[in-house]
Amino acid sequence: MFSKMKLYYHTVRYLRPVQIYHRVVRHIRPGLTRRINYRTGKFILPKIFVPELDLKAEYLKRFDVEELLHSKVRLLSKGLRLKPGQWHYPELLPFESFNLHYMEYLIPLAVAYHNTGEAKYYRKFKQIVVDWMQTNTDCKGNGWHPYTISMRIPNILICLDLFRPILSEDSRFLREVTDSIFSQYRYLLCNQELHLLGNHYFENLKTIVLCSISFGDEILYEKYIKRLEKELQEQILEDGLHFELSLTYHKLVLEGLIRLGVCLQHMRPTDVFFLVPTIQRMVDILASLEKGMGKTPLFNDAGDGVAKEANQLLDAARDILDIEPVYQDYFPVSGYQKLYHDNVAVMFDTGRLGPYYMTGHSHCDALSFELAIDERPVFVNSGTYHYQTELRSFFRST
Repeated sequence: MFSKMKLYYHTVRYLRPVQIYHRVVRHIRPGLTRRINYRTGKFILPKIFVPELDLKAEYLKRFDVEELLHSKVRLLSKGLRLKPGQWHYPELLPFESFNLHYMEYLIPLAVAYHNTGEAKYYRKFKQIVVDWMQTNTDCKGNGWHPYTISMRIPNILICLDLFRPILSEDSRFLREVTDSIFSQYRYLLCNQELHLLGNHYFENLKTIVLCSISFGDEILYEKYIKRLEKELQEQILEDGLHFELSLTYHKLVLEGLIRLGVCLQHMRPTDVFFLVPTIQRMVDILASLEKGMGKTPLFNDAGDGVAKEANQLLDAARDILDIEPVYQDYFPVSGYQKLYHDNVAVMFDTGRLGPYYMTGHSHCDALSFELAIDERPVFVNSGTYHYQTELRSFFRST
């Protein structure tokens, strides 16, 4: 009993007051399940599709479009056959189930329509989305987790942006799907992940800002764009790295900011400027840390095949925001250093585990290194090989 109390004490003492408060609130009120099915404002489909990110072959190959047409999808490393009316699959790990509800695999369908104009891709997209809306009506399960909502809504908006031509002939579906997005957006407002903070809270804020623009919620937009700006001041370190010190999450956050920048350029052009210095610093450190490594360095929770590749993000930042990377070798705040000799590149970690109140993505990799020759990895870290199995602790260990 005493040892358990001691464990709780040494956990809670690192948490921020806002985390403790919201953990207690979530225990008392597990989640506001009231659906809000009405909206007063007119929906304006935002510009969120980014060719430099969404049309790259190395990204699109993650999902097989022809398999999708036959209701087959690959979630991370696991294949799955989608069944109508079923969105809970016992064989999926929680993280794989989250990816199912992200619906990122629908973007290649939208791209295929964009490239060919063939309606079969739209019909499949519509079938999957309608099935999700009809099946997930109780505001429960992984489909209504605030993080999956935060990831799914932008993915659906990207698809709608690509399907613009055919959506003009299907106003009923457009109304149904935007009503669903509105309901998810209002649910997210009431269930933000303030008990976790970190990248989860960033994704909540980013999606709320996108939705407030799309649905014309001026008061909420002004409120949450300021909250996002404040959160970025904490989450993006002075040397540019995301404060969880994982390049995978760094790239996910950077992609979110680039997409938000595209949306603001078209709908709130005077508001985009506050993002530029932050994106510049994030681009600088991303380009510098991946230079010569040939892949994503696997410090902390990092891996390939989850976030966009560095070259895609750098191209988007350059073409959309006119941001070119400034290369550096030493990043004193995040604690990473780079060394070069001819065709050899070394990345060295002298930093912390991450933010003191949230070390969920940290590994025991302090003072470790990665080495590449001719951009081919020779020595690497363990990264996130397994996220929710008995091997999780092994891959995070020394």
